[in-house]
Amino acid sequence: MTPAFEPLDAAVLELIAEDPRAGVREYARRLGIARATVQARIDKLVRTGVLASWQPQIDASAMGFGGMAYVRLHLSQGKLDTTIEGLAAIPEVIEVNAIAGDADLLCRVVAKDNAGLEEVLQRIIAVDGVERSSTEVVLSRRLQPRVEPLIAKLHEELRRGLS
Repeated sequence: MTPAFEPLDAAVLELIAEDPRAGVREYARRLGIARATVQARIDKLVRTGVLASWQPQIDASAMGFGGMAYVRLHLSQGKLDTTIEGLAAIPEVIEVNAIAGDADLLCRVVAKDNAGLEEVLQRIIAVDGVERSSTEVVLSRRLQPRVEPLIAKLHEELRRGLS
């Protein structure tokens, strides 16, 4: 069973999201608590899966992959694992989610431009198990992926005793 999430957990998580490179000593200084306490909370966040990665957030468009699209895939029955393996072999497929609704998978893909996007789409539809696809091209990203507001909301709820 997952240990209860407490206000201090949320406070540590807020600092990590805000400044992931600051380090345990700096988090302890900002919170006015012992370094070992912060480290114990970070260990708990990792152990419970709340802090899933220390991987940096990298902007594909800054690396020259300015085109982005969401691709909905309809799969042949019984081909999910095979299809996922095939999609994982395409570097431009940066995210795949199983979904409920009209399609089976929702993929986020990137490419250098529209011609590159067409080439990626051709590779996707050639993957074993893909029956058909539909694509929505992203014109511009107006809000980057984020969790900070969610953490702040949880922290406030925990402080007020609402969780």
